[in-house]
Amino acid sequence: MSGSGAGSAVLDKLRAAFDKAMAKPTMLQRYRALQSVVADCQKLHRKVTRSLKENQKDETYLELEKRYITKHEMKLDALAQGLFRCYESPGKARETLDQLCGNYDTNYALEVVRLGIRRLAKPLGFDVLGIKSESRRLAEEHFENTLLPSLEKLIPDHGDYIKLKRLDVEARYEKVLHEIEIGRQAVTAVESGLKKYKSELETAAKALSEEEVSQLSAEEASDRLLLLPAKMREAVLETKLEALKKR
Repeated sequence: MSGSGAGSAVLDKLRAAFDKAMAKPTMLQRYRALQSVVADCQKLHRKVTRSLKENQKDETYLELEKRYITKHEMKLDALAQGLFRCYESPGKARETLDQLCGNYDTNYALEVVRLGIRRLAKPLGFDVLGIKSESRRLAEEHFENTLLPSLEKLIPDHGDYIKLKRLDVEARYEKVLHEIEIGRQAVTAVESGLKKYKSELETAAKALSEEEVSQLSAEEASDRLLLLPAKMREAVLETKLEALKKR
């Protein structure tokens, strides 16, 4: 739970404060101590909940990026066959493409590949003084008719793909999923404690004697009133109203 700001040490501190509050010798002291415990627990709850929501938001963005990568890699798989039919080293051609799109803008990358088959790697076959082997002729034909149109469709997105791969989206996605699981556990643990602490605070609020109630500040009295059951709250308000009428 430490990843969401609710490590065991924080929860242990709250539990210790609760135990200390319950051991107070008077109900008024217990009530005031429990108010502090509940306030601290509510603050912690807001913190872990906010952290969980932030991680869930990150998950949404990373999932979109992950889908983008997967979709683009399907296009690259289809492109691989074209590279294989055009180049002696398809891997070298792909490497050149990655460097081109990773280091330059889309327009420049498009201009380069449109200059011809040789711009990415050494083509298949040979071309000596204009005399071309059959494999060279077929490679150039495939480049112009099939590979180049595919590259023109792929290149506008390839730069973003390269950037996302450098950011290691897959690893970040797995990490945020782990953080979300930890965050959910943290929220559950804090909510469980908060429910218990609020229940004891409400019990203490009801158990205060009239003398102890008279020692509460105006703010404390207002807070206590909100903790009382509806019938007790109505009775308190009626008593105050009667007192005002007698003045």
